Amino acid sequence: MDSEYDFIVIGAGASGCAVAAQLAQTASRPKVVLLEAGSPNGNETYLEASERFNVAFDPNSFPNWGYKTVPQHQLNGQEVDYSRGRGLGGTTSINFCGWLVGPKDDYEEWARLTGDDDFRWLNVKKCLDRIQHLHPEIPVPELRKYLKASPDHSTSGKIDISYGGPWIPDIGNIFVAAEQIGMRVNADINDGDPIGLGMGTVNCWKGKRIHAAAAYLPGCGPNLTVVTNALVSKIMVENKRAVAVEAADGRVFFARKEIILSGGALNSPQLLLLSGIGPKEEIEKHSIRTVHDLPMVGKNLRDHCYSAVGIVVKHGPDFVETDVAPLCPSPMAFLKSAAAMSSKEFASLPCDIQRHLSQPTIPNFEIATHTPPSMLDYEPSPDVSFVGAICILDNAQSHGTLTLKSADPNEAPIIDPKFATHPFDRKVLIDGIRQTIRLLQAPIYAKNTIEVLGPDPNADDEEIWEHIRTHFGSSWHMSCTVKMGRTPDEACVDSNFKVFGLEGLRVADMSVCPFVPNNHVQSTAYVLGEILAEKLAKEYGLVSSTVDARL
Repeated sequence: MDSEYDFIVIGAGASGCAVAAQLAQTASRPKVVLLEAGSPNGNETYLEASERFNVAFDPNSFPNWGYKTVPQHQLNGQEVDYSRGRGLGGTTSINFCGWLVGPKDDYEEWARLTGDDDFRWLNVKKCLDRIQHLHPEIPVPELRKYLKASPDHSTSGKIDISYGGPWIPDIGNIFVAAEQIGMRVNADINDGDPIGLGMGTVNCWKGKRIHAAAAYLPGCGPNLTVVTNALVSKIMVENKRAVAVEAADGRVFFARKEIILSGGALNSPQLLLLSGIGPKEEIEKHSIRTVHDLPMVGKNLRDHCYSAVGIVVKHGPDFVETDVAPLCPSPMAFLKSAAAMSSKEFASLPCDIQRHLSQPTIPNFEIATHTPPSMLDYEPSPDVSFVGAICILDNAQSHGTLTLKSADPNEAPIIDPKFATHPFDRKVLIDGIRQTIRLLQAPIYAKNTIEVLGPDPNADDEEIWEHIRTHFGSSWHMSCTVKMGRTPDEACVDSNFKVFGLEGLRVADMSVCPFVPNNHVQSTAYVLGEILAEKLAKEYGLVSSTVDARL
């Protein structure tokens, strides 16, 4: 095996597969190596769409880093599951397959914060068109009145996106419930304006999960080398230029042009710190030599968190018997909170954040319905049915840290998201849970409800918060730990994904987000890989093979 390449990409998740494949397929055909810490994917049950809720929790299904947070004392001491896929495809091989692209105003804000129009919605939409192939068929014809995907969606991208199917019998009830309580129904929540209740889409097609490695890597040609079982332990820097990477087993890979770090929001900052790149005081406490003092590495960890509720209903043909049918996507409602937006907690936010949150397409929280009862640790008996929902916090203002536990690359980092420690986050979650329960108490459900698994929506804030803190989880949308920005005082990389103060090293994954986008973030991770590939092709004169998928 060669040891010298034009480009080295570390991490075979969404961003890593996208950038490696797109670089390899440019007309110049540079030599690219994609290094993945995990093993080749063996047990293929993880590919079954019917298993999409189970893969992350089945150690025999797909390799998982198995991370957990430090105890979150504000959440009853819970150590929150922080699963990450470890193998080809990364977390796209273990996630729940939700495909939500989020608000156009998020990307307009990203462009404003970085001063780079490549992150504006118009360019992001072009990237999404190259990425996704929407199959718009609606499995239940009578529900087409609620759902109509925009004809502007691409049908020629690499990732198959669909409405799944078959759908569970009572899916239509949630749209009736929304109408009954005056909630907007949104026919297409993936058109850049997600506000309202619509049907989620999934990266599943013909009963199979479509993950990053399967979508991007086949057909790349011999100039792309994929190496598994290659845990990178160090990025080697000479005279402020990244020149090579060393694997934990001693192998060394040299880069003629660039090293691209795509390990994700947890592993990317960990590897930078292990390489001596980051806050000097954090690095040197583990007897690692400081190569480049960059204060913001590992700071600003943000995530979407959730709390779960549900109702127990009379058993009948209109309801799910025991669990959500995994072939059916979840209906999703992206909503604004009038209570939170008029609160003193909102008024205390910085003006720029207030302005962003006030944009018309920006939600405060999301409701995902028809979620598994396992999210409430509830097991329905055979004579009843269950309808579950989770309320997901958008625009998290709480931010945490990722630091090293030791200098051993095999040891998990210390992850402290500090979930829901910001007063505005708590305000949004409390109102979001109220609205979620009110949706499940609409007349179409109330007539069959036996028990509500959650607080009374009219209860005081403290009672609702007590439910939240004891029925809590992460949406695994961790972001922002190698933040993109304009200066090294407040960020780690510039808008060209370059690590401030170093040459030959870029980071492209969810760690670079300036804020956590209001979507299900795998779509953003693919977009980041595509944007970096475009920038590198232009900078190095590679003659990009990228074409506008809508032509």
